[in-house]
Amino acid sequence: MHRSWRLAAPILTGIALAAIAAVTPARANEFVAKQWEIGGDLVHTTYDNDSTIADTFSFAVRAGYAIRPRHMLELHLNFQSADQDIKDSSESFSIERYTVNYIGNIKTKKPDSKYIGYGLFGLGIMNVDGNGGKDSTTLFRAGGGTRYFFTKKIALRVEGALAHFHGDGEAIPRRSYFDFDFGVGVSFLVGGS
Repeated sequence: MHRSWRLAAPILTGIALAAIAAVTPARANEFVAKQWEIGGDLVHTTYDNDSTIADTFSFAVRAGYAIRPRHMLELHLNFQSADQDIKDSSESFSIERYTVNYIGNIKTKKPDSKYIGYGLFGLGIMNVDGNGGKDSTTLFRAGGGTRYFFTKKIALRVEGALAHFHGDGEAIPRRSYFDFDFGVGVSFLVGGS
């Protein structure tokens, strides 16, 4: 990372947190039907050691649609660049992950709560390019998280999810693997009936 970014990143983070704290908090209402949740996350992925993919940070974007207040469908896109987790290796991986997640929002018991928890189950495709080969495999995700609402339309979202995938013997060895994603991001709510 360039030296100026190392100095500027904490300052910009502090300014962003101060701006968020200055926003008047509002109690979180439940989602309403036909409402969109759009956002982005900073994601840390911890890969299975045998996959030869090193742990990495990446960005993800997502868009969810509330079919009913407690039931959502979400498109989740995550693009990663990771090194090979083998000593003295200069290989790297380019990874694309496309999943459709079912989000089950948990009903809050307190009417003035600013938190909405959820569970997720997803199915998608993981494309891996690296180590002299290309691989495309089915990806299964399961996890959950919570949203903390700063206003009625802006929330901090924290999520953890376990994913399962297989290798093809070219880009990554042919086996069954798991990884763990931990994401922190911002959500914006749009529309609603």
